[in-house]
Amino acid sequence: MTVSHASAAKMDSYDTLTTSFSVPYIMILEPEPVDVVFTSNDGFRLWNDPIKAQSSHPADGNEPVRSFDNLGGIRRTVDAINEERNVNALVIVEKRSCKSATITMSGPSALVLTERAKVLRQYYEIGIDHVGIDTFQLLDTRGELQSKVRDQLEAIAAYTSTTVFVTKVLDPSLKPQNPSPLELEDIWKPYHILAYGDLDSIAFAKTRMALMIDEMNGLFIDRMSVPLSLHPLLAGRDQVNFQKVTQDTGTKLYTPTLFPRVHSSMDENHAGRDYDEIYIVGQETDVDNAREMIENLASPALIPAFIRKVPVFSKDFVIQFAKIDFLLLRSLDKLEELSRQNGAFIQFPNLGAARSLVSVQCPSHIFVEKTIRAVAKLACDVYSAGYWIHEGRADDKGYLIQPRNLPPVSAIREALERISSTSGADISFLKCTFDVTGDADAAKSAVSQIRGLPFWPSESHQVRFRIELSVDQREFIAGKKNGKVNRIMSTAHVWIKFEPFNEYNFFVDLVSTNYAAALFGMQLLEEELPAEISFYIPEAYHRSIIGTGGQQIQTLMRKYNVFVKFSNAFEQVSDLGIVSRIDNVVIRCPAKNADSLLPAKHEIHEIVQYLENQPNQPQTQQAPQPQQHGHHQHNSHSYPAQSTQPHSSYPPVRR
Repeated sequence: MTVSHASAAKMDSYDTLTTSFSVPYIMILEPEPVDVVFTSNDGFRLWNDPIKAQSSHPADGNEPVRSFDNLGGIRRTVDAINEERNVNALVIVEKRSCKSATITMSGPSALVLTERAKVLRQYYEIGIDHVGIDTFQLLDTRGELQSKVRDQLEAIAAYTSTTVFVTKVLDPSLKPQNPSPLELEDIWKPYHILAYGDLDSIAFAKTRMALMIDEMNGLFIDRMSVPLSLHPLLAGRDQVNFQKVTQDTGTKLYTPTLFPRVHSSMDENHAGRDYDEIYIVGQETDVDNAREMIENLASPALIPAFIRKVPVFSKDFVIQFAKIDFLLLRSLDKLEELSRQNGAFIQFPNLGAARSLVSVQCPSHIFVEKTIRAVAKLACDVYSAGYWIHEGRADDKGYLIQPRNLPPVSAIREALERISSTSGADISFLKCTFDVTGDADAAKSAVSQIRGLPFWPSESHQVRFRIELSVDQREFIAGKKNGKVNRIMSTAHVWIKFEPFNEYNFFVDLVSTNYAAALFGMQLLEEELPAEISFYIPEAYHRSIIGTGGQQIQTLMRKYNVFVKFSNAFEQVSDLGIVSRIDNVVIRCPAKNADSLLPAKHEIHEIVQYLENQPNQPQTQQAPQPQQHGHHQHNSHSYPAQSTQPHSSYPPVRR
């Protein structure tokens, strides 16, 4: 269904940039009227006209309910672009799944890029969050909503630009799969306060709804102002510091989201929100103790009144801005998980900012590097591709000649909208060149559909796939004396080249003048891409696992066709006495043998278990040799041959 479009003046196909990209589409229905006890008065601006929805109460006759989606800002921006008539813009919601919306634009190159950034800056995600509330806290003796509660909920809705409902049932989609005891208690409350809006706003609203209930329960509430960039550092890896604070003091902590303002917001005044606030709730003495514990972790460089406990290390690195947009649209939850796991603050540019610099801040330079490598690895999941059309002959200067007859802009625009919508990839077309960005499946699907376009049935083409890999995987993917790469090039008749990018990653370009050959070459290349797992083993067992002269670990590597690397153990002890360890064993193999990773890990753990059961065993004692089983044997060209490389942790194997 077309949401917004306009006809533009006729443009020359050769000089026109046409681009099409998809964003996640979300539509949410309001609660069923029969379940609603209260609705805030100021939320009407969020909602579209009522639609007919299937009710869970058949007696209701399927009353029309309101809905809202996350395209309001994008629609307004597209309409404004079309009014200027310099760029033709169109936004369409994908009909089959209704999970994505595709924006297609065409016009002069510089203008299209500028307007594309404007559209992306208007994107936001929407959702629902809730807190449970008891009957006596909500209703008066007559069974009606208490006026004080009503006023507070209206104030929260107005302050956070959300719609607040009170319902008698909780939507099953809001119930966590594995709820904690506190979440279970919340779920079984007789009433529920729900906030509807964009994700930043509902997180803001939920904190204030929870504080309202805590105040009703007579708890003491204290507020700390700590720069947001310090929150994950103070929380510690996997938030162990904050967990210890709450466990030792019996208090609750409310902290803001770690990635505010990365997306836009439905609240025009969201830029003025304070994301530095940490709320501590409990008995007054316990709150004072919790505050002191947190203050003892803070850095005087940013909070001069606090005692220096947490050092701050930071570093910048570069990701292609097209990939930054892709990650912020589709992998924000993974980035939040990385931030929590490593106790790291990760600063990204805003969506659509067309900037490539990312900053990471941690309490240790080791975790700075670990976090950067993890984020850079996410960037490796995003592929890019190019598809060039030419006549198969070169001009006097050696340049391939492009076709003279190009299809009209409208035909290109329609084709790109369809391909982007079905594949999920971002696609641009300019001067007989298609550029594609997306995950592995999306990029390959888009190139396949471009190949099938009817515009150039007799013209030649050239295809390039580009993937990004970690620099420490360069020797792995190349093979000994570039053997793997040479084999792929000769087998698939493609050309492969390594290109440097930054300190952490490099590019692998695969090029062919035949689409089928390029696809076959990519299949062979992806089979050789590294798959790995990492875990922690106490360093006291490393020597016994490796064995005399590395024989035991070499046997295990040959058995499972994997490479195992040990590193020195690293432990960080926080000022709360919590020991934080990082993985010090890595098992790696080609993706085609990824099923061997878990069995190899399991066998290493079996060796550790055997060693643990030996009383007073010296660290150098030899553990039992891994058993050789026929079904685990692999061909002689398997990856353990790579263990003879200089970077290996073990002595070379005689052959």
